[in-house]
This record gives sequence, C-alpha cells and structure tokens, in this order.
Amino acid sequence: MIAAWMLWSVGAGLLFVLAGLAAERLLKRGRRWVWLAAGAGTVALPAIRMLSGGGGAEAVLPVAPILLDPVTMTVASDSTLHSLDDVLLLAWVLLSAILLVAALMGGVRFLRRRAAWEAGSLLGRDVLWSRDTGPAVVGLFGSCVVLPTWVQAAGAARQELILAHEEEHLRARDVHLRFLFGALLLAFAWNPAIWLQYRRLNLAIELDCDQRVMDRLPDHRRLYGDLLLRVGSGAGALPGVAVTALAEQKSLLERRIRQLLSKAPEIRMAQAAFLVFGAIMVIGVAVSIPGITGEGPANVDGSPGEAGAPQVFDPIPQEVVPPLSSAPVFTPYTVKPDYINADEVRAALAREYPPLLRDAGIGGTVIVWFFIDEEGVVRNQEVFRSSGHQALDDAALRVAPVFRFTPALNRDRAVPVWVQLPITFTTGDRGAAATETQLTEEELAQRQAAREEALRRAADAIRSRTDEAGVAESEISAAPVFTPYTTKPDYTNADAVRRAMEREYPPLLRDAGIGGTTIVWFFIDEAGVVRNQAIQKSSGSEALDEAALRVAPVFEFTPAENRGNPVPVWVQLPITFTTR
Repeated sequence: MIAAWMLWSVGAGLLFVLAGLAAERLLKRGRRWVWLAAGAGTVALPAIRMLSGGGGAEAVLPVAPILLDPVTMTVASDSTLHSLDDVLLLAWVLLSAILLVAALMGGVRFLRRRAAWEAGSLLGRDVLWSRDTGPAVVGLFGSCVVLPTWVQAAGAARQELILAHEEEHLRARDVHLRFLFGALLLAFAWNPAIWLQYRRLNLAIELDCDQRVMDRLPDHRRLYGDLLLRVGSGAGALPGVAVTALAEQKSLLERRIRQLLSKAPEIRMAQAAFLVFGAIMVIGVAVSIPGITGEGPANVDGSPGEAGAPQVFDPIPQEVVPPLSSAPVFTPYTVKPDYINADEVRAALAREYPPLLRDAGIGGTVIVWFFIDEEGVVRNQEVFRSSGHQALDDAALRVAPVFRFTPALNRDRAVPVWVQLPITFTTGDRGAAATETQLTEEELAQRQAAREEALRRAADAIRSRTDEAGVAESEISAAPVFTPYTTKPDYTNADAVRRAMEREYPPLLRDAGIGGTTIVWFFIDEAGVVRNQAIQKSSGSEALDEAALRVAPVFEFTPAENRGNPVPVWVQLPITFTTR
C-alpha cells in the first residue's frame, strides 16, 4: 500500500529530523555525520519494515481446524488511501525524473562554465581561476578548487583563509558526502523530511569546515567572518550536488557568523542528558511505529496462508497458566505430527466398535482432540465434535490412546501439541449391500429392525443427557458450550456480511493497511438466527475485535440439525479484515 507507506516514511523521517536537531546541539564538530545518519535511517527504516511486513517474517504456524470456513473482508481497491497508490507512484516517478533531468542539465552547464576556467596557482597551491565562480570545491572525480578573479586582490591573509576553507572541504571529502545525500534526495524527492535533512546537512558541512579552519587559524576569527559576508554577498556559487562553496546560501550566513564570533556555550550536564534522552526517545518511536502491511494469517483449516502473516499473542502471567495438557489450547508448531501405527489403530477400531451399531450398519465420525507430548505419546484426549452417537464418541476416546505419533516440531525442536483428528467408524456401504442381497426377507426385516432399535436408543441417550442436565436453550445461549449436531449450519448472506464488514472496518486501520483475524463464537437458534456472540480468540487489535462483534448479528445461517431435527448450537467462525 504505497500511500500508507509513504505517510509512514514521512512521519519516521520527521522524527529523525527532531532527533538530529537534538543530537547536533551536543556536538562542536562532526555535525554532518548526524544528518547523514538521519538520512540513512529515514530511507532504510521504512524499506526494512516494508520488506519484513512490519515485523520479522517467520514461518506461518499451522493451527487446529475449526468448524466453519473463514470469512475474509478485503477492502475494495478504491478505499481512501489505497485508491491513491497508482497516482502517487506515478507522481513519485515523474518527480524523481524531473529532478534527475534538472541535475543533468546543471551538470552540462557546469561543464560549459568549467571549459572557460584557467589553471593557475595561489600561495603555491594549484587552483582554477574563473571570472565570477567560487570560491568552491567542484568535481566528484578529481576535485579541485575554483576561485573568482577578485581573490587575487584580496590580500594574503584573506587568501590564506579562503584556501584553508576549501582545502578542509577537500580533506573531509564533503563533495562526496553531498553527492551521496543528493542521490537519496533524487530517489525520495516526495519526502519533505529528506529535504529538511539535506538543508541541515549543508549547514552542518559548512559549520564543521568553519570550525576546522578556526582550529588551524584561531587568530583570524573576525577576519574570517568578514570574508563570509564578502563571499555571501556575491553571486559566485555553483548549484549542484558535487559542489561545496565557502558561502553558498545567504540564509545560513547568520548562523555561521553567530557561531564563529561567539564562544561555544558550555552545556550543563542536565541539559546534555535531556538532549541525549530526547534523541534516543525520538529514534525509538520511529523504530517502534507499527508496520504498514496487513497480510492475512494462516488458514484456519491448517493450510498455510499468505507468507509472512503476523500472529499476535498476549502475554499471560506464569502463575495463572494452567497445565498445557489440561485442555485444548493453541500450540504452535512448524512440522505436524503423523500417526505411525495404522494397523494397531485399525485393530482397536474394530475391537471398540459398538457391536449393536456395527451390526446395524450405523457408523459416524468423531473429531477428537489429542494432546501429544514431545515423544509422540498421547497424554490426553477430548471429543471436539460428536458423531451424534454417545457410544461411538466413547469408543473413539478408548481408541485414542492407542495412537502413536511422530513428535511435532517447532523450528526443529520437539514440542507438545494439541491436534485434532477425525476417527471414523463404518461398516462399508459396498460390503453391507453385497451381504444384504444374499439375505432372506426375514433376515432383512430383522436387520432393519435392529437398525431402527439402535437409532432409537441413540436418540434416547441424547434426550436423556439433555434432560438430566436440565439445560434450556436460554441457559445454553449464555456462554459457549458443546452442542451436538449432525448437520452444521452455513451462512447464507455473504453479500450482506461483506457490506457490513466494509462498513465496520475501522478507517484508521483500513487506510494504514492493518488487518487481522478474530475467531468468534456464534450461538445460532433453531431458525438459524444469531442470538449471541463472543470472542474466542482475539486478533490482537481491540478495534478489530469490536468490529467483528458488530458484524456477527448480520449473519444469517441455515439451521443446524441433529438427526434431522433443527437444534440450537454454538459454532466458531473466523472473521478476517485485510486490505489484500
């Protein structure tokens, strides 16, 4: 998102400007390095954060599958800032191209003027003489001093000061420093912070040079100030990024002369500490500003999402963290575990299959939570989604400890994890059909009666559990609880949900390209109407979580069914806000 990234870059650059202003107050010399560092930080920090997506790009961690398919809100291409991306990118290219052309034309004019300069000497040093250009150091390769002809009549003392100034520029390679920063200016001409830093760099270069000249010739301070006024009132400066002049900007003369004629103030320790603290704080704020990109997280079915998706986890005090194995929780891993004893599991399934249901040809699938330790041993198991038959659910829990797994890995380290695994009991449709064709009518009637009896007993078991618990719908809807069903609900109004998500997406986060996924509990009644909602897992942003809760009542579902009867249920649904 170019627009948001450019705004972030400008903000970071202005913070570096403030840090530079604070830092240079502490320095008597070497100020130019402050502004070179500020310029480098202004360019490098946004580039690094753009390439890393606002944080270190790590492998996307798989998560356990949840019930329903994720709902993702993608901002339309005409959102407030996103719609400006193409225009801003074009303006960036045009502005840099215009400045580059201007710099090339300036270079051509410089070469034409240089052709008229004559080689000569002054006080035994080689110089170039011009009619009205200089004093200055020119040229990126083979830099040399150019002087106007009036210097010949300036007197030996002034000539010595002029040469000393330009020789200090040569010795410090100030021409090359200006050229490097000028290249940054051409590349990021849209950033006003770079322009401010370039101006401060020019002043810092001249202040540092003035200080070095005064260190060499301390008795000529007032004469040097008079010389600055003399040169500054002329028109002999050469504009360009490979030029350093004795006094090229009249607006900076007052600052240079004030520093030249006054003694450097002694900064008290408290003031120095305050300025250092301010510089550190400003740069720290620039570094910690949130990133711009908002890639979506990993898919909730365990498949990887977009690379580099950030995941945010709130710290939990150690004293309140329950044992990991006590209940299913999100456990990060990069290599999932696989079970390795298929034959033993198959034998356990055959052994634990309830005979009454097996003989009646009734099967089902139970989704089970497994807690697997670092050695791949199952240490705990819970039913995540019922098959609709208590007998099958109980059988699945008896089979679960038989499983043996390869250890899960998190960056090559074995870790304990919670995973989900469907366990299916079935007699096989083809086998059952082939057997029934060979049965007599009396045997077929007995088989059908057995099936009906098994179904009746299963239904009675479900009703008896509900009656014993005395759970009314009003009580179920109060908080997320396990609610059995055989047919899951599906939402039917995708267009209305999409409009609601676009309406509720917090504008500041949307325009900054920041998104996230909130996993929401929905309580859906027998008519498919959402009666309650709660956060199951935060996106890491309170504003996005609140937006997800405002969107939740908009959903319309098909009713959940338990063996053909509509039932109220609690389900989970991930709601994702993203600008990509």
